[in-house]
Amino acid sequence: MTKDKNRTPVAQDLVTRCTKCKRKLSHVVVVHNEEGLVERVKCKTCGSEHKYRPDKKKAPAKTPKKKKRTVTKEEVFAKEFEKLAEKFKEKKPVNYSMSGSFKKDEVIAHKTFGMGIVTSVSYQKMEVAFSEGPRLLACNR
Repeated sequence: MTKDKNRTPVAQDLVTRCTKCKRKLSHVVVVHNEEGLVERVKCKTCGSEHKYRPDKKKAPAKTPKKKKRTVTKEEVFAKEFEKLAEKFKEKKPVNYSMSGSFKKDEVIAHKTFGMGIVTSVSYQKMEVAFSEGPRLLACNR
């Protein structure tokens, strides 16, 4: 048979959280309400009298939800690059050099980034799409 803390008789000890001490300490029941439930308690440590606040019942542990798989930037770039590569698979790649002159939609071979496709060209810069993402490279120097 379990003892109901909310129905503890007056002048009996009860362990609950003290609002002044901010810790779980021993208290004495001081007042009951009409239903016979504990209403006020007095802390044995600091002597403060306060409203009785029963311990909150812990909610059952939530089962973790499965995370939705998010598509990474690298995967997006890889898919876009594959589509571009299909269009230009017949073209022979040109070796990249900073002094070289390149045109839009030209296929290049870079020592570090691998095969790429020129997407735009300006005076001394060009944007090249690689499988891991676009890069800004120097040209015409």
